[in-house]
Amino acid sequence: MITASLHDLGIICSLGTDKNSVLMNLTRKTDEEFLSLNSHLLVNGESLYVGQVNAELPSLENEESHFNSRNNQLALAALTQIMPTIARLKAQQTSARIGVVIGTSTSGILEGEQARASLLATGDMPQAFHYSSQEMIAPAQFIASKLAAQGPVYSISTACSSSAKALHSAKMILESNLADIVICGGVDTLSQLPSNGFKSLESTAKSYCNPFGSERDGINIGEGAALFVMSQAKDDIKLLSVGESSDAYHVSAPDPEGVGALASMKQAVEKANIAAEQLDYLNLHGTGTPKNDDMEAKAVSAFCQQAVLAGSTKRFTGHTLGAAGAIEAGLIWLLLSKENTKRLIPENKIDGNLDSSLSSFKVSSGETVAGLSLSLSNSFAFGGSNISLILGTSFE
Repeated sequence: MITASLHDLGIICSLGTDKNSVLMNLTRKTDEEFLSLNSHLLVNGESLYVGQVNAELPSLENEESHFNSRNNQLALAALTQIMPTIARLKAQQTSARIGVVIGTSTSGILEGEQARASLLATGDMPQAFHYSSQEMIAPAQFIASKLAAQGPVYSISTACSSSAKALHSAKMILESNLADIVICGGVDTLSQLPSNGFKSLESTAKSYCNPFGSERDGINIGEGAALFVMSQAKDDIKLLSVGESSDAYHVSAPDPEGVGALASMKQAVEKANIAAEQLDYLNLHGTGTPKNDDMEAKAVSAFCQQAVLAGSTKRFTGHTLGAAGAIEAGLIWLLLSKENTKRLIPENKIDGNLDSSLSSFKVSSGETVAGLSLSLSNSFAFGGSNISLILGTSFE
């Protein structure tokens, strides 16, 4: 098994615009909410709480016009943070040995929505609009262009497991000797298509999401980006193993018994050659919908019962769809990093009480732990696409 080191992380989401702000807001005890009310996404004019990035984003005015999208602005904000690490590693490689794999579910569809609105209003599409900006490969091509990367460059779009699968793909690219450095992660942007889609499925929360709470009623959609630099060179934090499964149960509902979720977690620990009880923290998919939380609680209870602290971070970031797997792996990376000096685990933040009817597991309330070196992150998607990532440390 090859080493898949995660040398650096660039991240932006509703929790913050860089590693320091995200880690600080993730681990501090506060009543502050990081989701914000948006009244422009739903076609019926209703407002909904979302995980929105409200900071100013990098300009793309000097880029080729077909790269002009909010999605690529988010990607660039994350990419800029890791450029020094990329430059250091890139100096030892040729461009042909640098790959890019990005997970996304909406890509630049926001610009497509804006162009369609202009067409309906004026009869013409905006001159600056390029269809290619909303193609799934757009963020991967944009990042590759910024790095002059000529190795494997592609996007993965499997709904909410997309960017977790991008990390797995990057690991397999290294294992196959197709590249020496892979920039991998995910990016997704708030737009009307997913917002109204989830609303039509009656899956959006009336207020804030409440993962595993008795009052849970749906998700808060979010946006953001997380990018990693992965190579075989030794470093402190690694992607140790990956477990994947496919329910093939229903187009949008999970297997109610959590069979696929349990299978992906078991596969991940088996590949890492560890027992479930050796994990220090489970970052759960935990969307706050009745069906997801019910099945995931069953799976986690069967997987480790009360042995491992577990919780969802969706109340902090919203559900960032195709970017969720990478963003939540990024949260794990930050928790495992030396910067998390107090070894704090984020709380499974909710209003009210945990749902006592759910299968029992050890829900995090924001504990300080004695050690933090192994963590698993779950991502589950429409169509029964399940993936579990295990990240681990080797600090010397």
